[in-house]
Amino acid sequence: MARSSRREFLRTGAGVTVGLALGTGFASPLVLRAQPKQVVILGLWPFTGAFAEMGPVLERGMKMALEEHGMQIAGHAIRYVGRDSETNAQAAARHAEEAVRTEGARYIIGPWSSSVALAVSDVAKRTKTLHYFSGGTDEISGARCHRYSFQWAASPGVAARTVVDQFAKANPAAKRWYLLVADYAFGAAVEKQVRAAAQPHGVQIVGADRHPLGARAFASQLTRATAAKPDVICLVNFGADTVQSAREIAGAGLTPRLPLLVVWAGLEELMQLTPEIRANMWVGSNFYHTADTPVAKHFTRQYREKHGSPPGYAPAAAYGMTRLVMRAMEKARSIEVPDVIKTLEGLDAVDLLGRMSVDARTHQTVRPYFFLRCKPKAQMKDAADVADIVAMTAIAPPREASACKDIGGF
Repeated sequence: MARSSRREFLRTGAGVTVGLALGTGFASPLVLRAQPKQVVILGLWPFTGAFAEMGPVLERGMKMALEEHGMQIAGHAIRYVGRDSETNAQAAARHAEEAVRTEGARYIIGPWSSSVALAVSDVAKRTKTLHYFSGGTDEISGARCHRYSFQWAASPGVAARTVVDQFAKANPAAKRWYLLVADYAFGAAVEKQVRAAAQPHGVQIVGADRHPLGARAFASQLTRATAAKPDVICLVNFGADTVQSAREIAGAGLTPRLPLLVVWAGLEELMQLTPEIRANMWVGSNFYHTADTPVAKHFTRQYREKHGSPPGYAPAAAYGMTRLVMRAMEKARSIEVPDVIKTLEGLDAVDLLGRMSVDARTHQTVRPYFFLRCKPKAQMKDAADVADIVAMTAIAPPREASACKDIGGF
């Protein structure tokens, strides 16, 4: 064989699969080297800790997106690797780094807590691994932005402005607000934005109580809230904290006499509350299962068929993030991290929530945010029919307000 022909033969791998095609079961070293590269994607979800109940449904949403692609993308097989974030920054960072080092993971989807995600984002930057997180902190697309991390959920500013503007429009006389705030990165980021959004409406924040993640009781906060004589109780917390505080607020007789405004929640939290507690409840969310888009309808239908109930925010976020990463791989025709990052930075597509794009300067996903009003029991069609969509707003975060001044390089 001429030297140039032999070189071309080795480069393309032509003919090396003959043994396998003939059914001999033999694969030479050359055959093994010629196999398509595997894409290893890490799902980093909270199976223990404060958000433990969310881990299984998050993983469920991610796996649905992968399985819809037949566990392959751009001509390469996908291998899913799952790890427990433990809702703990140190543990999640350790598990992420271990998956990169020992499993060959080059893509990380998750975790669920903002403070935990910041630690994982540092790992992604150090290991040059693409990281997509749902959201809840300004820092990933702000002061601690870098080339390898992306944020899927609405920014705290967009979420707060949607909720405050829509609620104030419907309740113009409710001027005195009392805030209950989760004391970690998510709560601090959203509280700051709620205060800014409230000012143009003449809203007075008459008190703000902070509570730890996973608080078991809110009696002292509710005593102070009652004394402040608010027109509105506003929850700037999430998950089990939202459920527990809403129950206690209703038990104290503050709601439904007063509106309960929840800035950031999902179907998961709302279905844990009775219709009586949800009466006069207004909610901001990153997803609601009656969203009228082709992808959302398909996802909701498939999810209902598999799991017997519609998806909430958690599985939708995991599904949505995974879909966008795979869309970028398809568009780039590559599974190399820099190629996929560059493609995500220019992504503008119709997907789960309708028109969605990624701000290349900050890596914030620009997408609609939902504002819901909970239904009275008599109007509910079934147990999951808890709210009506009042508005879906697609507000682009103002660039001048972002603390991300340089996304950096590879």
